Amino acid sequence: MRSPRCLAPTLRATLLLVALLLSLPGSAQSLAWQLPPLGSVEYRRNCKSHSGVAESAAAAHKLVPTEAVPEKYLPDLWPAPWLCDGELDADRRAPVTPVRDLRDVLRRIALDLSVQSSGTWQFPRLVPFGDVIVRGRIGPRGDDGIQDFELTIDRRPATPLPSDPRSGPYALTQMFAFDVNGTIAIRRVVDVEHGLVRSFEAQASLVVQEDKKRFRHIVLQDHWELIAVRDNQDADFRARVAAAVRSGSQWVHESLKGVSATWLRDTADDDYTFGSGRLALAVLTLLHAEVAPDDPVLAAAMTALQRRKIVDTYSLATALMALSQRYAPAREAEMVRSGAVVLRAARDLPPRERELAQKWLDRLLDNRDTRVDPDKTLRFDYDGGKRFDNSVSQYGLLGLDAAALCGLPISDATWNAAADHFLSVQCPARGSPVALSLLTHRELMLAAGAEPASRTLRAAPRGFSYQAPDEPPYGSLTAASLAGMVVARAGMLRNERAPRQRLRDMDAAIESAFAWLGAEFTPRANPGFVGKADKHWYYWLYSLERACELAGIARLCGRDWYYEGAVQILSQQQKTGAFKTGGGETMGIEATCLAILFLKKSTLPAITGR
Repeated sequence: MRSPRCLAPTLRATLLLVALLLSLPGSAQSLAWQLPPLGSVEYRRNCKSHSGVAESAAAAHKLVPTEAVPEKYLPDLWPAPWLCDGELDADRRAPVTPVRDLRDVLRRIALDLSVQSSGTWQFPRLVPFGDVIVRGRIGPRGDDGIQDFELTIDRRPATPLPSDPRSGPYALTQMFAFDVNGTIAIRRVVDVEHGLVRSFEAQASLVVQEDKKRFRHIVLQDHWELIAVRDNQDADFRARVAAAVRSGSQWVHESLKGVSATWLRDTADDDYTFGSGRLALAVLTLLHAEVAPDDPVLAAAMTALQRRKIVDTYSLATALMALSQRYAPAREAEMVRSGAVVLRAARDLPPRERELAQKWLDRLLDNRDTRVDPDKTLRFDYDGGKRFDNSVSQYGLLGLDAAALCGLPISDATWNAAADHFLSVQCPARGSPVALSLLTHRELMLAAGAEPASRTLRAAPRGFSYQAPDEPPYGSLTAASLAGMVVARAGMLRNERAPRQRLRDMDAAIESAFAWLGAEFTPRANPGFVGKADKHWYYWLYSLERACELAGIARLCGRDWYYEGAVQILSQQQKTGAFKTGGGETMGIEATCLAILFLKKSTLPAITGR
């Protein structure tokens, strides 16, 4: 074979010209997104979906769907019509965040600037189908930027992972039960000069086999139009956050009038006092939303809460957090974040409230898992039974932290035992250590507008599951357990004689949990184990806020976790001020409170010594 130098001069010149053209800005090779650092692009969206059922695939294809699409195919909470800088690959040419929703499949393909004449996209473990493959032809981009995609969609069985459950609702055969095939047509308009997609129209026509004689035709239409390119946390973003908190807190305030709603009551039929827990969460939310403690509705709700007989760990911890926030100094969050004060202030509770706080704390400590020695391993059940889970254990630690702020004594052994629990249930690392960069709020503030250098280290990603370390980890439980670890470590640091090796073990575990979050991070779904992808979404983001803010982390692996999470949350607010619930596992009051607490960055740093 001849070398290029042996080619005829004319052919060689032609090849050089082609190479030069491909290297020019705007060529298919170099076209990339031009977004502000850590910024985003916002779109206006019109999405429609319909489905219908027939007894054969051929009949389903001919069917004109008119019914709603079941929630198992399109979760109630829709991913927001934004693309954030942090969601792009290293070349800034295509989104790379995990896809957990058919609507996000269309977004991922339509916003991919790396494709040329053909393309293949693989979306692994997309519930309820399996590994979904989209491939097909991409037409040339016209002078007007218009480009057409003609694609087919198919699936294959999901590849098993070592952590996959072998039975139950999250076994592979249950999660990925349906075959799907069909076509996708996309027309997009690419702005080469500004490096972005101005609009796209996508239509998916899919047939899902639900049973031997049951085939569902799903038609999904999604149309995006560019609104604006946004700088990171610009004035528009800050105004939207403020307005969302204001209208959301007004809805919560209205919901508390009379404290008579059924979901705020504890009934004799319930083993736990979750009504009181929701009441405490609403009180905590309004206090963080800067509603005055002497506001008549808020004061009445606080009085009602103090009269309740609260028994379960979640409700007791949330009540302690609300009581602590009730007596927080004015402008505490502003003072801590500006660096004017280093630590959260001790609360000065009146004698009656201090006595109540001690009563709640005593009951909280009674709710420990009775199967282990609580002086060695502290983990919580809802009411002190023979069980635990990492979510309620985290709430137990948040309750202890609030009690300590209120001046109640917590023994050194308690903090050490809490650390022991989280160290014992962290999932094992799967794979090699990865680069982990963490940038704190303080480092960002000291940089004074310049781009600061973040701390970079290597850590093996290790998440957390609901209970046992051999279960698959996922985002909400990893973030919740990480928050618990940071609180436990802060409690240990109050003792000058805290075991040095235990603190080093905690440091390594915390870094490994942050490495897992950095590797898996997406605000569009609960990351990690796909069986939880569309579950507890608000809880995932609020847990993320707690973990990062307790540790003082502003950026996680180069991404502004708060900004990316906030643009997703903002898109879920309704005209009433409440936030969409989704999935049925979260009530309106809970979804709205967790959304507000995230948007307000309600958590302040613990003592970390880092």
